Amino acid sequence: MDATQSDRYGRRRALRGALGITGSLALGMTALGTPARASVPRRDGPGLPEVPGMLGDRLANEFWYQFDEATYFRQTPELVEAYAAVAEYTGGNPLGGVRAAWVRTGTAAGYPDTYASFLEPVRGPLAVISRVQVDVFERYYGRDHRRIVEAMAYFAQGVLFDPRRAPTQSEVHTMDGDPPLAYHTWHAYQYASVLLGIDRRFWTSMIPVNGFAWAVQLLAKPRTRTVNPPLPRSTVARVAAEWLPRGVRRVDAQLLAFHRPPDDPGTR
Repeated sequence: MDATQSDRYGRRRALRGALGITGSLALGMTALGTPARASVPRRDGPGLPEVPGMLGDRLANEFWYQFDEATYFRQTPELVEAYAAVAEYTGGNPLGGVRAAWVRTGTAAGYPDTYASFLEPVRGPLAVISRVQVDVFERYYGRDHRRIVEAMAYFAQGVLFDPRRAPTQSEVHTMDGDPPLAYHTWHAYQYASVLLGIDRRFWTSMIPVNGFAWAVQLLAKPRTRTVNPPLPRSTVARVAAEWLPRGVRRVDAQLLAFHRPPDDPGTR
């Protein structure tokens, strides 16, 4: 796809996420507390090489590293074509275009049918984008919701430090931006997939966790080049209890409310 380096870098940050609902409130009981760099448990993934200077959960670091490789740094020709098709259809930007369509239709009558109808012509490219992401999740976590929720919590807090990303000045696996609106962009893709029947079960499970991660990162405000202290366990547990049990439509409404004017009756 013809795109600037900054656009491609933004896409990498935008197309990240996780999943999990049932049983995931146990997340608050994991060792995410205490304000020290080494306080986040380091689990060695089986067969993963040692990376000098890496901090945080080894498997989660590898997952996010490989997710970036698949969705950004080493895109297949098919994925490049899929992004190009979405970009052309939505007005030249596969990220801003999809999110803008979500906000535009989501604040008008007929939603969500209008949103699904708008993106129906690019169902095929969206399916390609979905499958690339799902494959990475399944390779490292299968359908283990609890572990994926943990990976998403680490990501949102900025406690995963990976020296392999020093050349791109993004050693911490987390979203950039304040607020990190890439979570909303990713939600727009997730919800489109649900509405269009693309890996529906997987993305339906992911939507509450993406909202959870958005809320966690709003509190954590992580730096992107130096490892961050984790939030208190009680804080993560509270956010998990608030977001993880929510259904797709409620999460969607909460995220859309962020884009409404303060005096809009739809704003919560």
